[in-house]
Amino acid sequence: MQGISDIIKRIAIIGCVAMGTVTTATADSFTRAWVSVERTGKISNALKNAWQNSPLYPELIAESTEKRLGSISAQDLETLMAKYPDSAAIANLRWKKLFRLGRANWHKDFLFLYRPTDSVELNCYKLEARYRLKQDKDADHREAVRLWTHGKSQPKACDTLFALIQKRGLITKEVRLRRIDNALEKRQLQLARWLAKPLDQSATKHINAWAQARRQPAAFLTKQAAQFPEWVDMAASRLASRNPDRLLGLIQDRQIPDAVRNQAILGAARTMAINLDPAAAPLLRMDLPSHPILNHWRVRYFIHFQEWADVLTAISKLAPEERNEIEWNYWASRALAMTGSSDLAFGGFRKVAESNSWYGFLAADYLGMTYNLTPKTKRPPETLIVKVNERTDVTVARLLFEEGLTVMARRQWDFVTGRLNEEEQKAAAVLANRWNWHSRSAVTAHQSGLTDDYELRYPLAFEKPLKNAAKRHDISLSWLSGLMRSESLFMHDIRSPAGALGLMQVMPRTGRQTAKELNLRWRGNNTLINPSTNIRIGSYYLAKQLDRFGHPALATAAYNAGPHRVKQWMPNESMPLDAWVASIPFTETRNYVQRVLSAQVIYEWRYTGAMTRLESVAASQITKKE
Repeated sequence: MQGISDIIKRIAIIGCVAMGTVTTATADSFTRAWVSVERTGKISNALKNAWQNSPLYPELIAESTEKRLGSISAQDLETLMAKYPDSAAIANLRWKKLFRLGRANWHKDFLFLYRPTDSVELNCYKLEARYRLKQDKDADHREAVRLWTHGKSQPKACDTLFALIQKRGLITKEVRLRRIDNALEKRQLQLARWLAKPLDQSATKHINAWAQARRQPAAFLTKQAAQFPEWVDMAASRLASRNPDRLLGLIQDRQIPDAVRNQAILGAARTMAINLDPAAAPLLRMDLPSHPILNHWRVRYFIHFQEWADVLTAISKLAPEERNEIEWNYWASRALAMTGSSDLAFGGFRKVAESNSWYGFLAADYLGMTYNLTPKTKRPPETLIVKVNERTDVTVARLLFEEGLTVMARRQWDFVTGRLNEEEQKAAAVLANRWNWHSRSAVTAHQSGLTDDYELRYPLAFEKPLKNAAKRHDISLSWLSGLMRSESLFMHDIRSPAGALGLMQVMPRTGRQTAKELNLRWRGNNTLINPSTNIRIGSYYLAKQLDRFGHPALATAAYNAGPHRVKQWMPNESMPLDAWVASIPFTETRNYVQRVLSAQVIYEWRYTGAMTRLESVAASQITKKE
């Protein structure tokens, strides 16, 4: 963190647009000023005198206002937001106030402040307010029913609204049955049974059939499938995972009623394809009804087993708009090449190779073409960059970032970019890059259309600790950089929903164990927030996976999905890299591997200025390491 003198100098240099001239401040940094307000809820006269002419002053106002938010009227809050339109922190007070007003049943004030949002709680409060004030319309009734029919229990904030619509007779039998099906789809059996209590026995039988389809799929398919065809697909899928031979036997012996036999085959084919079961091939060659998951996995299955004529047939069954996607264009070309239609394959590969992506690099390697990594998109003129730099809201974001208040800074930045047009966003991306704000540079460049500006999207961040780690473990610096980019987008302080922390998204348990192996001092989970420590731990773990599996694609997959899963996915015999990656069962992991290894190619170019082929950074064959 930087001291007040540095911050003030910067403020003075860039100017305080629409805020006046910078005042000489106290010896305290802005962070200390903010902490003081956060602790006391007040802005002292000393702080006011020091900061009132700074672009950061609204941040202090926001914090002090939040401490007394309950006593501020909706009208006064609206006035405050109008007075400081460039502060995300003050704008965010709207949502915090709305939760208070909703809980307190201040319906008029709530509607006065309300703005469209994705929050379920706030939308429930909005609808309740409209009902109470007799302002409801047909659209409100439909929205309320939609919220009620969700497959999982909604927040308690919705209870009053749901009681109101039930009194109005909006919870009909049809609506209740719809929610029962939604609950079963979410595997909420207890909720479904509760919903069925006011209904006749048919609803209970419907639910019991679902339970049997999940728990005893073979018994369901032979005894209840004809009566409850809606659960046949699920039962077949469950049995295909547990005991595919049993399912195939039931199908072949016609023990499954003819009326639902095709449904059972569809469920079996889809699940067995995902599991890469060799016995699935005859089913997948059948003329089955179109199903998005089946359609995709039919292709991936035959890619995995390198049945190239079947790959072409499977791709032909995709929707026309899907066949035009770069992934399926590549595989159609690959299959054509493998079946002797080289001329047709050549044209397809050339089209795919125009893209600097996983499949684009693979296609270029096949043709022996060079990668064109020179940006085609143009940055905005310097005059526009200067203009965006002079905006007060941009200034606030920059100063918060430079002060080390990264969460507040990102919130402000996202607030700012939401107000900019596309060209202004491009200018903002350039500015973020100049400030070494790597995450915002990458995100904003992508959002604004500067997708091939690799200086902005693939910045050389945290070079020193990355280079040290790469040298220490004898692994590729570019690979390490690409993986870190995919994990955290250079945000050292982020936490995933699963609890992973820092630049390389290390789980605390893994971090603690690895720190012990490396003889590093462990100071709790916050140890992983330190960039150098996080990189050291993450790189060590990655190097272990490479040593274990012997190929960067396998090690990358293990870093994402866990080594135990990659062990399950290992081929018994050597197989092409592209085919192995295409048949990874987890979509997240499959995309992750493609993204990391593609980023490695780009980072090789960023670090060295030279083109390095994908086939050079990741061997084209996957071989099981003994």
